[in-house]
Amino acid sequence: MDRLRSWLKVKSAPDVGYQTALKLCDQFGDPQAWTSATLDAAFAQRMLVKSAYDWLLSDQDPPGWQAIQKYLERLEIQYTTMLDADYPPLLKNIYAPPLLLYYRGNLAQALQQFNLGVVGTRKPTAYGKSLTEAIVEPLARAGVTIISGLAVGIDAAAHLAALKASGRTIAVLAHGLEQLYPPQNRELLNRLIQTGAVLSEYEPGSKMERWNFPARNRIISGLAQGVLIVEGALTSGALLTAKFALEQNRELYALPGQANIINAEGPNHLIKHGAKLVTRAEDILQDFGLEQEPAEQQELFTLLSENEQLVYDLFKAEQRELGFDELILRTGFSIGQLSIVLLNLELKGILYKSGGSSFILR
Repeated sequence: MDRLRSWLKVKSAPDVGYQTALKLCDQFGDPQAWTSATLDAAFAQRMLVKSAYDWLLSDQDPPGWQAIQKYLERLEIQYTTMLDADYPPLLKNIYAPPLLLYYRGNLAQALQQFNLGVVGTRKPTAYGKSLTEAIVEPLARAGVTIISGLAVGIDAAAHLAALKASGRTIAVLAHGLEQLYPPQNRELLNRLIQTGAVLSEYEPGSKMERWNFPARNRIISGLAQGVLIVEGALTSGALLTAKFALEQNRELYALPGQANIINAEGPNHLIKHGAKLVTRAEDILQDFGLEQEPAEQQELFTLLSENEQLVYDLFKAEQRELGFDELILRTGFSIGQLSIVLLNLELKGILYKSGGSSFILR
């Protein structure tokens, strides 16, 4: 904990912005090893103002230090710094990489040789969702790690498709790891932690700010060799991720869409300006030098638990879209029980989230 405290002291020092903190670490190494002589040298070189110099010499804790320690212990949150060997190498080379990354799960294992960012609108069409699954599942089976932002819509569809294929997936959050936004993705988050990783550059307990969301998009693209834009308007966060991908010299892929639909504006614009048009997984696998793995055949009925069978039978009998609230009333399950059952049925390819909190049989 003493090492993290030293890093946070640097991050919170008066008038020490990102670039100054980066220069200090580049020149003087790990802040935990800094001495008064180190700070004297930094002050003499005018890398530190007097208030920052005094702060770093003081015994004061960085803001929120007690709460941060508790969150790390309770949630088993780990961290890595720009000076560590396990810091993601692709991310280290982008403009303004995070000084610190906090994560839950196994980040080193989740980040493999081939990583793809997949992003899109929070309000996708059925076409966008189904194509996300059709493209992501074979990629995940072939060993590509899928990286997204855990938002509702295309992000969640990408994570779910990777999990369904028993692949690796990573979620990049725009807030501390003790929070969850949106809250309805809690079960998905738990699956991610078990099989992949969830990460953030923000300290646990830090306030959620709206500008964190566009900033985190540079991390999604920075962790990957390429980024796939599924659906999104010209002003969407997905297009901002595409901008970061181009600045970071990443491969940019886009799913074409119907010209008169707003969700297709962004991808179609990117394709016009040089993004690779993608309609199937092979379009990306070829670039990565990978071959598609055959999908495993599954017998649905042998895979269903008693609760899952009950919900499946209800959908089969109704043959229509059913909402979460109606399912609560009809099954008598608790909110937590029903959330787990619905997630498992999605992962098994039996149900499809048709919008909001409603589901329908595939």
